[in-house]
Amino acid sequence: MLVNKQVSSQSESQRKERKMKRKVMIASVAALLLVCGVTFSGLYAESENVKTSLSYGTYVDGYIQQCEGKTEMLNSGSLNIRKSAMQTKLKGDFIKSNRTALIDYLMEKDVPLNAARIEYHLTTKFTETLHPEGVYTVMLEKRVDQ
Repeated sequence: MLVNKQVSSQSESQRKERKMKRKVMIASVAALLLVCGVTFSGLYAESENVKTSLSYGTYVDGYIQQCEGKTEMLNSGSLNIRKSAMQTKLKGDFIKSNRTALIDYLMEKDVPLNAARIEYHLTTKFTETLHPEGVYTVMLEKRVDQ
């Protein structure tokens, strides 16, 4: 009888030990899944930001190329066309030198990926930053004198 009690107490302690191991294992797996889930969601969000940044960058680069294309009209015989070409050159230079800051601004404002909306915001930032009247006057006078 004593042997029976010892065997049953050993088997009971072994059962409790197995239960405890099982609970620890379940908790460990749950913690691992939680950590992996948080990590992967962070990576997914980061990759989405990179994709969005690249998309805005493509639009901004296209706009810079448009501006550079219009600067070919600096040698026009028309004063109005030269003035427009000079304004476009200044805008293109501004956007080129502030490209990353402008992309961050577009992402912050959550501007739709639409060329017209992006151009509007780029032009707005350009006119807010510079004092166009003074800059255009000086640049235009230099160009007209040539």
